[in-house]
Amino acid sequence: MPPMRLDLGYIHIKDIRFGATTAIDNGVLTIDRAELVSLLQQEPLFDRVDIELAHPGESCRVLRMLDVLEPRYRLNGANFPGALDANGLVGDGATRALKNVAVIETDQLAPRSRSLIDMSGPAAQYSPIANTHNVVLLPFPKKDVDKNDYRLAVKKAGLKTAIYLAAAAKDLTPDETQVFELPPVAANQGPKSLPRIAYIFPMHSHQHPTQQKETVFYGSNIQGFMPTIVHPNEILDGALMFSYSAFTWFAQNHPVILELYRRHGKDLWFAGVVLTVAPAVVAEKERNAFLNARLAKEVLNADGILATKIGGGAVDTDLMMTYTRAEEMGMKATLIIMERYPDTGITFVPENVNALVTPGLTRDPITLPAVDRVIGGETLHLDNANPDNTNPGLTPLPAKQEITVWMGDLVGAISQVGASRLTTYMS
Repeated sequence: MPPMRLDLGYIHIKDIRFGATTAIDNGVLTIDRAELVSLLQQEPLFDRVDIELAHPGESCRVLRMLDVLEPRYRLNGANFPGALDANGLVGDGATRALKNVAVIETDQLAPRSRSLIDMSGPAAQYSPIANTHNVVLLPFPKKDVDKNDYRLAVKKAGLKTAIYLAAAAKDLTPDETQVFELPPVAANQGPKSLPRIAYIFPMHSHQHPTQQKETVFYGSNIQGFMPTIVHPNEILDGALMFSYSAFTWFAQNHPVILELYRRHGKDLWFAGVVLTVAPAVVAEKERNAFLNARLAKEVLNADGILATKIGGGAVDTDLMMTYTRAEEMGMKATLIIMERYPDTGITFVPENVNALVTPGLTRDPITLPAVDRVIGGETLHLDNANPDNTNPGLTPLPAKQEITVWMGDLVGAISQVGASRLTTYMS
C-alpha cells in the first residue's frame, strides 16, 4: 500500500485588502467584503457581521478572540469534514494554504475575555498571529441567543471564511509545495540505527467539557473519546478544531508534527501519533495513561515518546501518568508542559520525571503601550489578581490605553503544543 501523501501548496501572501472581487494577484489577496458578509449572515443566530483587517506592525489591538485559523482549501474532498462539510477523510491529496494570513473569530458575548493580540509593540515578537495579515470576524448575536449555540455558529463562520479565502488559490500554482507522507503503521519500520519516536497528543481536557453539538475531531464532540492512532496528516489537514485553551491555527501548523517530519529519516524515525484526551475522572486518567503508552509501544513500536498538553493544571497529572507508564514499558519520555504560576510552576512532578520542556509561564506580566485602533470591543476587563475576571464590581478599562496583562493572555505567545518562543530553565 502506498504511503498516505499530503501535498500542501503554499501561496505566500504579501498583503490583504478589500476589493471588488475575492482574488489573489501577485501575492495580494483582495476580499469582496460584501460577498463574504452576505455568506456569513446566512447564519440565523447573527444579527449582523462586520469584518475588519489587521496588519503586522499596525498600532492595533484585537480583543475577545475565540479561535484562529489559516485559510485552507482542499482540491479534492471535504473541507473540515464533520464540522462544516459532510463526513469524509483528510490528510491526503492536495490542499492550498494561504501563508501569512489568519482568520480570527471574535466572541461578542465574552466582554470579560482576556484573550488579545497587539499587532505591534513588545507583544508582537511573541505571537505568530501578530505577524500575519488578519481577517477579523465580528459576528454580533441576535438578542437572547444561547451562548454556546452562538459560539458554535462563530466557529462555523470561521471555517466558512477560511475556505472562502483559500478557494481563491485553487487554480494557482503554489509558490512552494511541501509533501507529507508516512507509510501505514505496519510498514513504517525504518533503520534500527534511528530511534523511533511517537507523539502522544492530548487534544482536549474534559475539565472543561465540550458542548453536545461541538465539533472537535471529524465533527465529534469527543466526549468518551478513547486513545487511538491517527495519521499525522489528518491533524495538519483540518480534522481537528481545538475547543479551548489552544487555537486551531496551531493544529494546522502543528510544530511537533512538523519537526518530527523534518527530522524523519535523519536523526530519528517518526513512528506515528497517538491522539488522546485528558479525562476528568482519576480512574479514566489512569486508563488513558496505560493505553497511550501501550499504543506507542506495542502498535507503533516506539523507543521514545514526546507528549504535549492542552488545558489547565489538572492535565499536568495526566501527562505525568503517561510519562511514567511509557518509561515503565521501556521507552524514554519527554514532555512539553507550560507553567502557570511563578510560585507553583507545574502542578505535579513525580521524582522519576526528569525530561520537561516548558513553553513559558502564563502568569508572567507584560506591559503593552496604548494603541491607535481596537477591533473587537471598546473596553477590556483586567483583574490581574483574579485569573477568571469574575469580580462583578470590576470596572472595564478603555481598550486603547496602556495595559499590563499576562503572557498567557497574548494569543499564541505560550503555545501548549510547543510553538512558543518562550521557555524557562532550572536554576
